This record gives sequence, C-alpha cells and structure tokens, in this order.
Amino acid sequence: MIKIMHNMNLSRIDLNLLVIFDAIARTRSVTRAAERVALSQPAVSHALARLRELLGDPLFVRGRGGLAPTARAQALADPVRAILAEVSAALAPADFDPQTARRTFHIGVSDYSSAAALPNVMRTLRAIAPNVAIEAQTFGEQSFARLESGELDCSFWGGGPLGDPFRSRALFRDPFVGLVCARHPLAKAAQRGAIGLDAFLAYPHVVVTVGAIASNAVDLALAARGRARRIALTAPHFSVNFAILPGTDLVMAAPSRLARQAERLGLVRFKLPIDVGVAPYALIWHRRADTDVANAWMRETIVSSCAEPVSA
Repeated sequence: MIKIMHNMNLSRIDLNLLVIFDAIARTRSVTRAAERVALSQPAVSHALARLRELLGDPLFVRGRGGLAPTARAQALADPVRAILAEVSAALAPADFDPQTARRTFHIGVSDYSSAAALPNVMRTLRAIAPNVAIEAQTFGEQSFARLESGELDCSFWGGGPLGDPFRSRALFRDPFVGLVCARHPLAKAAQRGAIGLDAFLAYPHVVVTVGAIASNAVDLALAARGRARRIALTAPHFSVNFAILPGTDLVMAAPSRLARQAERLGLVRFKLPIDVGVAPYALIWHRRADTDVANAWMRETIVSSCAEPVSA
C-alpha cells in the first residue's frame, strides 16, 4: 500500500474512502456497496468520484457482471483489505461479554465439519451467547488468504500441521468406519464385526471428496497393501452419500462421528478390515487474531464444544 501510494499525501485519504473502495471491490456494485456500508447510493458514488480523483484512475468500469476493477484497483484490493482488517482489530474492544455481545463470526467449514462439529457449537452458543451468530463459509483455495485478511476468524481443518503464520488447536480424532444398507449381503457379517478385506472389496464403494480432511485415507491404506477398491460414486457430501446407500449393494467408509446420522437411515456400521489411521482434526486461525479477545473466546468455545461426540 505504501509503495502504491508513495507520492500521495496520506493526510488527504479518509479511511471511509478505503471502506467504500473495499465494499465496491467485493460487491462490484455501487448499489450493493451502499447497502453493505449503510450509506446512500449517491454518497457511495460521491466517495468513488473522490477516490478516482485522488488516485488518477477510474478504478471500476462497467462490465457484464457489474463493475470491473482496473489494474490499479486490483493492485489496491488486497492491501486495502489488510489495512482495514488491522484497523478493525486495533479498535476492537479489549473485553468480550458473550451474554451481551452482538457479533457474527466467519468460520471456514467443510461438509464434514458442518455435520461433525457445528451442531454442538451452535447448541453451546444458544445457551451462553444468544446474540452471537456464525456465518459458515466453505473452505477453499482462497481461505488461507481470507484468514490472513481477517475475512475468516478461524476455520476447521483436517489437512495436517500448518506452519507460521497460522496457529492451530487440536479438536478430536475421528476414525473411519464402514457402512452398508441393512439389507446388504454384508449386513449380518457387519453386525457381527466379521467383515474381511476380500469381502469389503468385493462390492462397489461410495467415496466422499472433501478438501479439508484426508478423504482418500482408505485408498492410501489399501494401496500400501497392493489392493484397491472399485468406486461406483464419488461425491462431495456425506449426507447425500448416506442417503444413496439404502437399497443398494454399495459400501462406504466414513468418519465415526457421522455414523449416528447414517444409522438413522437404517445403515449398519462396522469396523474397517484395514488400518486407515486416525488423522487429527483441528481449528486454525492466523496469528494476527491471537490477541483478539472475541476471536479467542470463540476458539475456546469451539474447542470445548468439540470435546464430546456430535449430539444426535
């Protein structure tokens, strides 16, 4: 930001102009930006005009999907966002009372963590912080940058250890179990806990693809023994895949914390005939949030909520 504006008198820059710039950059619309910052559309248009004059660049031009940023606006977007996040953290209250606080926390989630962790977290919040909300956002390629910028407060994570500038807290370990329909040819053996590897591999499998956990752990364990399973379906959602199993000869491996949800659909749970290993699941955040009292409270709330298996 300093390099970009090195010839500019910073005393001429109103912080509110940066807030409006960020809102337009995010929404690509003056109208939606006005709604986001709770100003009138003319006020936002006037602020954009001031920015254009100050920077000597149109910043945003009309395109098919709304306002398209110029090269100058694209170069400014991330530094401005980082500056606003730092200012917000610096001005945040030094204490946090969950009983009276009104705040929305933005948390990265996967399909798995939404089912395995969020139910208990939300039950805890409703009991101790009635005006605190969570906006769950799908964890993806940009999530690390969003943790750094402050757009995400924290995120569930199952991808292994992370180094600086990220911090983490262990939440739980969740072993994989097998699931089949109650009318599956393997159901009786599953109930007795007597399914061998050959029988396990004799039927087609359903696989969940989730970026935040080791969804291919079963395949890696099989490959280490020179074996492989036949995949009939690969899909990104556990709940959908659970619903597909009844009435079929399909087999599925899933984290045990979700087995209760699957059992409500009449599925039979069994121990896998191969050691898959148990990867730790964690909560991660950027070090810039270490001293944010509210963020620290939410992290502790999530950790304590995840200490018990997910409620039915």
